[in-house]
Amino acid sequence: MSDRPTDQTAPDGSAASPPTDQPEFGPGGYLPPRAAKRARKIVLRERMGLHWPVAAVVAGLLILAVVIPAVIGGSARPEDPFVNVGSLDQVDPRGDAVLDVTGTTVLVVRGGGVLAAFVDPPDGARYCGTSRRIESPDGTVWTLQGRRVGGTGDSLVRAGASAVDGDLYVDPTPGDSLAPTDSDVAPGCA
Repeated sequence: MSDRPTDQTAPDGSAASPPTDQPEFGPGGYLPPRAAKRARKIVLRERMGLHWPVAAVVAGLLILAVVIPAVIGGSARPEDPFVNVGSLDQVDPRGDAVLDVTGTTVLVVRGGGVLAAFVDPPDGARYCGTSRRIESPDGTVWTLQGRRVGGTGDSLVRAGASAVDGDLYVDPTPGDSLAPTDSDVAPGCA
């Protein structure tokens, strides 16, 4: 129970001032009385210091310092060991092309929304638009990442491929290959 008297008299018997309508929450100095009473909106009563706009400008400049070089340097031509093999148009946008890159046979696939290259593919291995996989005439199937998922044999050996300003660049150096899976998948184009 409260020690406060409930009537309008002070403990010494003199007349007390009427109680004020002060909210029992939050610092009253930061909210106007009406807003504090009804808890509708918060109004900051202090001015923001100069350090806030300065911090916003500095953050913006830092972002620009990172973005501008990335945008300008984003169209840089790949360096060695990538080789410019000509226009990207020589590879069917919904298929593939077999190219000779500095004496190495490379299968470049553009179908299925990827640009991938594989070094020394098996004879007849081509992209199949029906299954969206790479298939060979003997029934072996590979994913667009080169992983074997059907038939016999190994996964395809990846090579680097990049397209810049309509030119195709291929790194004919053999890269990694993914481990094959034991599942059998029926070819879609054989």
